[in-house]
Amino acid sequence: MAHTIILPYFSADEIQRYVKIVRHIAALEQQNPAGRSACSFNFLLAASPKIEPSDELRRVCEEVAPTHSFQCPTQIFGYPAGPTAMFWDAMDYVQDRLQDREDGFALWLESDMVPVKSNWLDRLDQEWRSEGQTPIVMGCYVPELYKVRLFRSKRLVLHEHINGGACYNKQLSSLIPDSVKSEVFDMVVYREAKKIGLTICSEQIMFSTTQRARRDVMDQEKVLLHGFMQEKDQFVDKCCAPITMLERGMQPWNGLLDAIEDMQRQVKMLWLRRGRHAVLENMYHSKRKLSRQNRRKAA
Repeated sequence: MAHTIILPYFSADEIQRYVKIVRHIAALEQQNPAGRSACSFNFLLAASPKIEPSDELRRVCEEVAPTHSFQCPTQIFGYPAGPTAMFWDAMDYVQDRLQDREDGFALWLESDMVPVKSNWLDRLDQEWRSEGQTPIVMGCYVPELYKVRLFRSKRLVLHEHINGGACYNKQLSSLIPDSVKSEVFDMVVYREAKKIGLTICSEQIMFSTTQRARRDVMDQEKVLLHGFMQEKDQFVDKCCAPITMLERGMQPWNGLLDAIEDMQRQVKMLWLRRGRHAVLENMYHSKRKLSRQNRRKAA
């Protein structure tokens, strides 16, 4: 089964982040007890229409796995329309040229997402195949978020979805109607996928922050971290650094540190009433709460 790792890039800074992430993936492959991942994979480099395909990034990727590279043709720009157009360009490319008979996935790996376990791809592969049918999407589930207002009814601020940095069915382009592809891609894929097939809410692909990244690197349940709305370069550096003896010694205290961080977040939520940071704190708090509930059920 061959999986495809898609690297979508918009700028020179993103290219350099991906160079670092791909070299980190290569280092993880060498640490794998089996010598390398049991499942094969390839890279698809998807350049924005505004930037020329990167020869440097292609060379680095080719040292690790077979690599395909193209420039997204759809001339749509701005956020979120630009990334959404690139996503569908890449999924069209995957369906037309990179399908295989064994139903591998296409991972949309954003430049603030970092694998943190040597067997990360094998574990995602096992989860992808765990339900006996090929999923439509598998990734980090974001529950509905509500703004709680004093003396007023709570207001929905974010619909449930699976975050865009996820694993997708390689036939996704033909599974989702063209009429809805102009909508924000992760929202529409989750909504439509629930109608037609299987979705997997993975606890292995998880949001993290720069503050807690080192604890999450050591968390055995997590294999792929997403520094959503973090300072990207700092987050990637935190995830790629090797685990130190001091960190291993502090590991028994990580549960206490998590509890302190959760309390701090709840205090912040009392004061942050508006804006992106208010939504971010609410989202991290809701996601952490849901993850704890899921772990208790699994136990």
